[in-house]
Amino acid sequence: MAKSASYHVPFRRRREGKTNFRRRKRLLRSDKPRMIVRRSNKHVRVSIIGAKVIGDVTLVDASSQHLKEYGWKGATSNLPSAYLTGYLAGKYAQTVGVKEAILDIGINSIRKATRVSAMLCGAIASGMDIPHNPSVFPEEDRYTGKHIVDFAVKLKKESAKKYDLQFSEYKKRSAKPESLPTYFKAVIKAINAEFASGAMKAKLKNRTKKNRLPTTPKKKAAKKLATKPKTSTTTKKAATKPKTSTTTKKATSTTKKTSTTAKKSSSSAGKTTAKKGTTTKSKK
Repeated sequence: MAKSASYHVPFRRRREGKTNFRRRKRLLRSDKPRMIVRRSNKHVRVSIIGAKVIGDVTLVDASSQHLKEYGWKGATSNLPSAYLTGYLAGKYAQTVGVKEAILDIGINSIRKATRVSAMLCGAIASGMDIPHNPSVFPEEDRYTGKHIVDFAVKLKKESAKKYDLQFSEYKKRSAKPESLPTYFKAVIKAINAEFASGAMKAKLKNRTKKNRLPTTPKKKAAKKLATKPKTSTTTKKAATKPKTSTTTKKATSTTKKTSTTAKKSSSSAGKTTAKKGTTTKSKK
C-alpha cells in the first residue's frame, strides 16, 4: 500500500517482470520498427511492429510453423528453424516496404550461438538493416543443421532405440535428421522464389484481410436489418385493420337483430291488444 504522496504503483507488466519500460522507451525513441523476437519450447516467432499513439501495430509476423509451407520437415524449435524464421520475417518485411528495424528481445539477454542470435542472423541475411554485432552469430555448421546430423549419426551407431526415441517426430513426418542441410537449402530456395515472383505480396494481403476486424459500415447494415422487422409489424397492423369491418358487420347484424326483435315485440303487443278488444266486445 502507498505510504507517501510520491509513491505510485508500478505497471502490472513491470511487477510481473514481463516488460522493461526503460528499455522500451529507448527503443521507441529510435522511430524505427521493432523486430520482436520470442521463443518457446516448441516454436519460434519474429514480428515486425511499429509504435503508434493508439498502440503497437503488427506490420509482419512470421512463425516457425509457417516454414512447413516451404517444405521444412525438421523441428520448429531448433537453431536452423530459428534462422529460417528470421529469414522469412525479413523477406515478409521487405515485401511490405520495411527495410530497417531495431532488435527487441524484451527482458531476455542475447548470447552467442542461441536461437535469438540465429533469428537476428537470418533477418540480416535476408537483406534487413538492423544494428548488430557479428560476433554473436552462430557458425554456418550450426544454423544449417550439420551439428544435428553429426549427433544423429553418432547416436544411431551407439543404439538404434535411443535414436528412434530422440527423433521419433521425424519419423512421423517421414523425414530424416541426417538430411537437415538439404531441407534447409530447399526452404531458402522456396522463400527466395516466392519473394521474386511477387506471390508473397498477395499472400500477405490475403492474410491481413482474414485478420482484419469488421468495419463500422457492417454494423450500420446490421442495424438496418434489425429495424426492418418493425416495418413488417406495421404491415401486420395494417393487415389487421379489416377486422374493424368485421366488427362493424357484427354490430350491424346485432342492430338488425334488435330491430327484428323490436318489430316482433310490437306485432305481438298489437295482437294482444286486439285480442283484448274482442274479448271486451264479447262481454258487452
